[in-house]
Amino acid sequence: MRQRWRERRGLAEIVGTLMLVLIVVAAATAFSFFVASYQQALQSQENDTHLRDLEVLNVLSVDTVPVPGGSVFQNMTITVGSGDINTMFLTDFLIDGNVVTSYNATIVETGSRTTVGILPIDANQSLEVPALDQVVLNLSLYVPLSGSTPYFSFLAASEVPTSHSYLELQFYTQRGSLFSATYVPPTALASISYVEESSTGGSTVEVPLLDGATSFQEGGNATIVNWTWTIDDLTTPGPATLAYGAEVELPTLATTDTYSAELAVTNSLGLFGVSVTIDFQG
Repeated sequence: MRQRWRERRGLAEIVGTLMLVLIVVAAATAFSFFVASYQQALQSQENDTHLRDLEVLNVLSVDTVPVPGGSVFQNMTITVGSGDINTMFLTDFLIDGNVVTSYNATIVETGSRTTVGILPIDANQSLEVPALDQVVLNLSLYVPLSGSTPYFSFLAASEVPTSHSYLELQFYTQRGSLFSATYVPPTALASISYVEESSTGGSTVEVPLLDGATSFQEGGNATIVNWTWTIDDLTTPGPATLAYGAEVELPTLATTDTYSAELAVTNSLGLFGVSVTIDFQG
């Protein structure tokens, strides 16, 4: 009887030992799987971070076509260049914080063209930018055709960028990078002075000189290309007179009348700024 009890006890100890070994082996296997999975996830994360750090996108140029007589843009062409040795994917494109819903893209090297849109019906919802290549983005902002939707690249007319405010471009990539560029309108500064001119009778007269040469452009990514003066006769009302140039002499004004002048300066991007109105004697 005692012999059998000893045999059973020995067998139980063996089974217990085997179960303990099995538990340790299972735990070690699970831990090894966990470590391998963690290392794989960490390596994948580090690889994604490395690929994201390689992404470079520069805005090379911005060209605009304002609506005649208006303050919104009719078309906008933006050229971007990739500095990444890998292919990038642009998933979102914003102007002044508003999402561009549709645009045409032309790859410079191959000349291939595609239309990108973010709506569910759009076939291409991201833009593939080849490594170290340039892409020209064309936006249709305003098409004055009767019976048609005037704004194509934005969901609402209120989202179309205007030519008298800041222009901010934002590009988001599939890997989470954000590239942006900001353009500011020029600042118009107008002043009036008088210069002496010889009259036909040999005497000298004082001629008004409008001066907008102190107008300036911040940011360094555009230059002022046009100075337009709007001159109104406040004594004898009539159609406004337009004059052009950074400095404008006005020898033909009536010396008995009072005038007002307003300066609008436009930069190479189509953005403009307007000065305060100045009054002067002819």
